[in-house]
Amino acid sequence: MSKGLLLFFLVLLIAAAVVIMPIFFGKDSLNQQHKVALDIEKYQAQIESLHHAIDSCNLEIERLKTDSLYKENLLRTRYGMSRKGEKVFQKVK
Repeated sequence: MSKGLLLFFLVLLIAAAVVIMPIFFGKDSLNQQHKVALDIEKYQAQIESLHHAIDSCNLEIERLKTDSLYKENLLRTRYGMSRKGEKVFQKVK
């Protein structure tokens, strides 16, 4: 093998390394892109969960605004309130 051909292959190898190395080890490497994709999936799941929580809160707000029986039930069960003159009996657990 001549020195010229050997030098050509060496230059070709170095050029290939310069092109290929950033794909695997650079700032925008395949591994980094995979991590970003996983982060995006995680944040999408959190967004969906928060949308569900917002919808539940909006439903609760709407019920509190419009449903007097629901409000009365909450006041009686959660806060132990009663109407004037009512006798309240509590179950002992």
